[in-house]
Amino acid sequence: MTHPSSPPPTAYDPPLPRPSSPSSLPSPPTSPPPASYSNQHRSQSYDRPLLRRSKPSILDELLPTPTTSSFQSGQTPTDPLSHVIRRAGSVAVIAIFLLSITFMASTSSSTGVLSKGAASGLREVFGVGSQADVGNWIGEIASASGQQDETSDDQGGSDTDSESEPTDQVRPDVDFDHYKMLRTIPPGTIDVSSAGQRLIFIGDIHGSYDPLIRLMDQISYTPSTDRLIHVGDLIAKGSKNNEVLEWMRERRILGVRGNHDQAVIQWRGWMEWAGGEDWQAYVDSLSFDDEKAVRKELKKHGKEFPGGWEWKGQHWEIARALPKNLYMYLLDLPLVLHLPSLHSIVVHAGLLPINPNDSPSAPAQPLVQFSNLTSDLDQESIRNSEEISILFDVPQNQVPWNLLNMRGVYMKGKKKAKVTKSGKKGTPWSDVWKKEMKRCRGAGRWFVDGMGEMGAEKVSQVDEGIEELDEEKRQKPGSPGSSAQSEEGDLGCSPVTVIYGHAAGRGLDIKPFSKGIDTGCVYGRQLTILVLGDLKGLKGESVRVGDHQGILVSVQCGEGGI
Repeated sequence: MTHPSSPPPTAYDPPLPRPSSPSSLPSPPTSPPPASYSNQHRSQSYDRPLLRRSKPSILDELLPTPTTSSFQSGQTPTDPLSHVIRRAGSVAVIAIFLLSITFMASTSSSTGVLSKGAASGLREVFGVGSQADVGNWIGEIASASGQQDETSDDQGGSDTDSESEPTDQVRPDVDFDHYKMLRTIPPGTIDVSSAGQRLIFIGDIHGSYDPLIRLMDQISYTPSTDRLIHVGDLIAKGSKNNEVLEWMRERRILGVRGNHDQAVIQWRGWMEWAGGEDWQAYVDSLSFDDEKAVRKELKKHGKEFPGGWEWKGQHWEIARALPKNLYMYLLDLPLVLHLPSLHSIVVHAGLLPINPNDSPSAPAQPLVQFSNLTSDLDQESIRNSEEISILFDVPQNQVPWNLLNMRGVYMKGKKKAKVTKSGKKGTPWSDVWKKEMKRCRGAGRWFVDGMGEMGAEKVSQVDEGIEELDEEKRQKPGSPGSSAQSEEGDLGCSPVTVIYGHAAGRGLDIKPFSKGIDTGCVYGRQLTILVLGDLKGLKGESVRVGDHQGILVSVQCGEGGI
């Protein structure tokens, strides 16, 4: 394999306002510890010695046994008996309640009675795993009555969608993320018009080194004339992670971070912070213990890793074995690449063209702002400013987790505007992108069915075991892809193309202004590239990126990305 005679032009970071570092954001609130019970109000008899008493049960706390001092003078002798009867009745009510919620939990699954078991059902309904836990839960509520629930959702209810951004992680006040938001490839440094020059985008590799080499050989990849850009998730799931990273680093390949790349960056950041210069020996000294024991030990020294991370999982293993130069290559990857010369954006998971909390025609929406812009700027500058505005003025696009994980977004209901990584929930963000870009009637517009896309824009085939998609249920009236698409008027904005990966279950998700090219190589499917520029000798499905024709080329992969 030949190496470039001179390194390719580097990208630059534009002089734009930077979002605040995620590490500077306040940690999410955590629930207050249960208030302890007090014995100070218990009646005592002083005509006999005090006896050592066992710790009161939850029943004693909720329904204390009446004593003679509980009654006022003048009451009949039968009053204590009536209170005992009332206590017995209360016990019966609580018992019925416990049996009822156990039955609810057992039948909470959509698949039928006892399909998940009572314990998992209790966790699903109440967040606890046994009837005893429910009793403790009731006691905590009683002892903490009057206190505000600090973990409730800001919009009126807790979020039970496990496929959305975690909000309950306890994190040390340390930046393990090391996010770099944006890098722009300067206009003029990408040539897709001259003979022999090509720009190549490659889908998720996931440690599938052998298919990568086969695909590069198939297209006769030449670093001196080809510019390669990856869409993230270079590592994890496959077996040759270091080989993939070394190949990319040696050739100074640009790209963006994927969610799996980010998980490795986070673990390595924690390892170096917790262990110092001799971090490897420190981590190895802990590796013989299970996660519970490790967390207990780390807590003593104030070195806990954030909640939700998997101790000794695949990302931990990769981070532990990653050479320093390869770690630094990952650290240099931004979340977003902006290609002004193509009026395109590269991101791992996705972007939103609008803020779903507002009307698509609200004045603050970037596409609306630049439709009404009156300026002496030239057309290219206006289009570039519009693209930057989408990145910085749509609040969901300023959340790194969204850029790394998004597959869908809720467009209505109580979760409206909430992003999800589930392929089964919400509306696919690429459908929202298609709908909004179709409204743009400015420079760069093309939207004739079949124009430039030929057979590539098609209904995605579902791959069972990776993602289960149900378009019928997801496409409700008024959502993108349904019959009610024309409720908003046309705009004078210019369309923008997004090139991304992450959604392997959708396969080639090719739409006029979004190109999803993760075709699940590590699952035994294919590794795919999108080539622009000189297409001589290449065979594949035709696509279009802005004003440029391209071709999709794939190579078959074995299971596990071999």
